[in-house]
Amino acid sequence: MKTAYITLYFISGLIFLTALLGNSLTKPLFDSISGKTLEISGFKKSYFQTADDKIDELVYRSKQIELQIEKIKNFFSSDKIDESLYKKEKGEMLEKAFYDPLVTMFNYIYRIGFVLFSFIFLSFALVFHLSFRSYDLRKRVRHLESIVIG
Repeated sequence: MKTAYITLYFISGLIFLTALLGNSLTKPLFDSISGKTLEISGFKKSYFQTADDKIDELVYRSKQIELQIEKIKNFFSSDKIDESLYKKEKGEMLEKAFYDPLVTMFNYIYRIGFVLFSFIFLSFALVFHLSFRSYDLRKRVRHLESIVIG
């Protein structure tokens, strides 16, 4: 019985620390759990990446059109065009605007759940601890009564 409540205290503390350190040490764990939750619910990261790639391709094509217009404008002048402004960039707009906040939201939900779960383990540990101490105290009192009577 003693090992049971000590184990429950330890598990409760471990779960609480896991939830408390959720943004530093255990962030990959919570990100993984949140990502799997989103995949189960239908929000796969690959969908967002595909949509982001299509948006990036459209932006790149519009930049190429702008580059061609600038080349036509500067055809008769000696100004040089900075073509590095018109190169392809990865924007990840949808991923940053929708997917990452959803992962963060689920991280907080899981961290709150872990804290509540640790309090449940703590309450079970307290019940076991109090019952063990009560049983132990009754046993000592019976032993002292037998010494006094005998």
